[in-house]
Amino acid sequence: MATVQYPDRLPLPQRASQNMTQDTGFRTTQPAIGPAIFTPITTDLKATWSLTWIFTLQQAQVFKSWLRSPTYCDSGRNWFEMAIDLGDNQGPQVQTLHFTGMPVQTSKDGITVTWTARVICNGLNDDTSAYDDWIVEAPPGYENWLDPLVTVILPEA
Repeated sequence: MATVQYPDRLPLPQRASQNMTQDTGFRTTQPAIGPAIFTPITTDLKATWSLTWIFTLQQAQVFKSWLRSPTYCDSGRNWFEMAIDLGDNQGPQVQTLHFTGMPVQTSKDGITVTWTARVICNGLNDDTSAYDDWIVEAPPGYENWLDPLVTVILPEA
């Protein structure tokens, strides 16, 4: 199936309502006697989000048409790319997503329309994942120079 783009002219989901859940890559066994056992299973983990969009009437029409059009989401059957905030200081990062069920229009109040949906991502795209050890070991205040390091200095190296 095709992967389509989320329309640039539509707002991204509300930042405060982007609740991300990730799979657990290990199995826990708790025997009757002795310590718990943690067995690694996989590093190929999916992530899911509960999202909320707030649209104007015109934006809601574009979203609804994008969602159902066979050229675009094909009634939720196609994968799509959209920026999602991963909850760090890097800002929204593009993820390849799929709706787990059809989005729901949860309210319409005057000229404001709210939609909610759950989406899944089979492989989280996190620009900082290659630098996890460095980020953990960095001194306090690194946030001011992490962004230039990742976006300017390292790509040139």
